Amino acid sequence: MKKNNGNKRLLIVIILIVLVALISGWYILFNGGAKTTLVVNEENVTEIVQNTIHTKESFVQEVKRKPKSMTASVPIFMYHFLLDDYGTYPDVENFMKPETFEEQLKYITENGYETIFMNEIEDLENYTKPVCLTIDDVFVYFYDNGFPLIKKYNVKVTLCIIYEYINGENYLTTEQIKEMLDSGLVSIESHTMSHEKLTTLSTEEKRRQIIKSKENLESDFGIKVNTLCYPSGDYNNEVIEIAKEAGYQYGIAMTGGTYYSYIHDDLYRIPRIYANRSMTLNEFARYLREANVEVEW
Repeated sequence: MKKNNGNKRLLIVIILIVLVALISGWYILFNGGAKTTLVVNEENVTEIVQNTIHTKESFVQEVKRKPKSMTASVPIFMYHFLLDDYGTYPDVENFMKPETFEEQLKYITENGYETIFMNEIEDLENYTKPVCLTIDDVFVYFYDNGFPLIKKYNVKVTLCIIYEYINGENYLTTEQIKEMLDSGLVSIESHTMSHEKLTTLSTEEKRRQIIKSKENLESDFGIKVNTLCYPSGDYNNEVIEIAKEAGYQYGIAMTGGTYYSYIHDDLYRIPRIYANRSMTLNEFARYLREANVEVEW
């Protein structure tokens, strides 16, 4: 009988030690990491446990706090090359002058607009005038002519990367992409493996283009890829189903116009505005004026 009592006491001691360790860990975590000495005895252990659980629950509720409802209007601009000289390239409108791009960034910052990443499109409760800047293809010209302006005006951009182009001629290097990611001003999303028109491909090749590009970008750069940017704006229902299966949350097209959360409820068909070489500052500002978020808590 004494032996059984001894075993019970030992078990109780072990349980108390584990409990104290757990409580101490939570206590330090939710008190800013401050060093705190806890005195635990039979009288106060219940109180400490209850307070710790309450603190944890309050913290989790605060993190998960979302508004009751939210409607948003977000101009999402689509850029390609930032270059003065377009050489013999036939599509002149894809080449925006760097000075034009700078005028736009200056207008954004001076007029209280807030740039967001593409993966923030559903988390706009802390914004009032959001605008999203997306860059397709992203040749090295962006690193040379765009990234310095991004840093100068402290704005966010989303780059849509063609995976198999990385480290190729006139394209971004792995090191350049990492440098831009490290700035905190750049996010990257998938523009497929090799920029083929997806609807023209076999199902097997569609899957490779969509799934492998996401997996490779995530593995190489330690990021989460949420958005599929359709090459040439080309997609169909099969493309969307594969994107969903792969874990993409958003699909961005080349259809013009502002994104309205209360109209564009299919997040795999998000429209973008073509920011081309001929776009005037007045036209750019007209789109920006639609930026708005209304939240009910």
